[in-house]
Amino acid sequence: MKKTFFQKTYNLISSLLFFGLISFILSFAFNLLVKLFGDFDIPSLDSAIITIQDKLSLLGSYTCQVSIILFLIAVSLLIIELSQRIISDSILNYFKSVYQTIRLRQFLRQDEKSESAITIDNQTTITKFNPILKNFNQTVGKATVDVRKSSVSVFLKYPRTQQAQKLLRDMEAHIKEEISSRNPNYYFSSPNREGNKLWFKATKR
Repeated sequence: MKKTFFQKTYNLISSLLFFGLISFILSFAFNLLVKLFGDFDIPSLDSAIITIQDKLSLLGSYTCQVSIILFLIAVSLLIIELSQRIISDSILNYFKSVYQTIRLRQFLRQDEKSESAITIDNQTTITKFNPILKNFNQTVGKATVDVRKSSVSVFLKYPRTQQAQKLLRDMEAHIKEEISSRNPNYYFSSPNREGNKLWFKATKR
């Protein structure tokens, strides 16, 4: 089984938009600092202030250009995806795919922190992080759901560690129930593992 264009680009588009937004915020911050340094009126430091302003202005220009490039790439990929949907599917199904992908990731995510109370003189609560659940969350955080007119394709990546893999196997029935409840007009077959990939496929009833 192969990933659809949506499944190949969803995480990429999300990353591009995120880093594009970060770059834009940094650009705004650098330009704001340039204006703040311009308000300083210290004759003995004029040359140093001008140098700092030049450096900050240059950084602001670079980060602005990076944000524009990242946004343009993300928009280009979105246009390709939406064009394909218009031609062969439905734009509504694109938004269904995005929504169900977000909800499935929320459903799969496990709480990495656990608290234990140790009593010596008084009660002390210690919070611990579970590395198995951290690995599990990082892997299932790449799950995608692609909803189409005639089919639904759900992709999950298998974790590397044996304990995290067991956790995912134990959840397979719950995952199927979750995605089936969101797509009642589709019939889901049993999950199919291919290498480090787990697929749930459904066809229109």
